[in-house]
Amino acid sequence: MDEILFKIQFHESTRKKLEEEMKKTRISDEKSQKKIKYHFQMEEIWRGNEKKLRSQMKEKE
Repeated sequence: MDEILFKIQFHESTRKKLEEEMKKTRISDEKSQKKIKYHFQMEEIWRGNEKKLRSQMKEKE
């Protein structure tokens, strides 16, 4: 579970940093947008993994 939470935190913070950089520079290039999209997608995947693991843990109780 710790690894999953770490991955969520990593991708979320990286995405937010990239978004802030784009706002500051006011440059919206395709490369930056792809990076933001990638980290957002990874966040969603890891949140899904967290949800699955939590439900599996509940079932075992």
